[in-house]
Amino acid sequence: MAEIQGLNVREGRNYLDVQSKKGVISFVAPAFGPGTYANVGNQIIESGLAQPTMAQTAHLVHGTWQNPKEKYSSDIINKLKNNWLWGFNGLLYVPNEGIYVQDRPKIKDGRVVMDKNDLANKLGSKDPSVRFVPFGTFNREKQSSLELAKNPFVQALAGEEGADKLAQVADKYKFKPFVWTIDKGNVNEPITRVASLYSYRDIDVVRLHVNGNYWGDYNVGYAFGVSK
Repeated sequence: MAEIQGLNVREGRNYLDVQSKKGVISFVAPAFGPGTYANVGNQIIESGLAQPTMAQTAHLVHGTWQNPKEKYSSDIINKLKNNWLWGFNGLLYVPNEGIYVQDRPKIKDGRVVMDKNDLANKLGSKDPSVRFVPFGTFNREKQSSLELAKNPFVQALAGEEGADKLAQVADKYKFKPFVWTIDKGNVNEPITRVASLYSYRDIDVVRLHVNGNYWGDYNVGYAFGVSK
């Protein structure tokens, strides 16, 4: 398949194709949701699709903004505005250390389950599904799109290419993007969270939010399954 610019739509099962440096990523519409992280994730798996990581979701959202008035693109932008998109990454905050990021972690009783020792072993064996970012190495809260692209936490979550594409998406909004993580001073014990993406709106303040501070138990998240 030739290189894709923007969002290429294949009708039938409604495939939404986006280009990454590693090749084409094919999402399937309509989206699953709204629902919790666990419920939406289970629905995707039961449909024979893969849960989209934040890296993959970054490519999807970037593709939608190449032609924002297209039917599926408009739908995705509205979901960012009125709800949010789940990125299937778990985050384990470890006191005095930092944040482990894992692609598609296990879920038990509706919550993500992550073990520090297991993650450390995977990190040491260079398992690509696990990354680690130390506290004090990344900016939290409001920042420029350039800072977002270079933010070690965002890169751990979405990859360098994904972080760059999120920064390009952030420039579509009026105000600077926001990275929401738990402040290290509030991490007194291991804390698990999941990733999500949305465009925050408060009166006239509209900005892109890269979020790593939700349990995942709100029934308002969507996700597009990825064709395996």
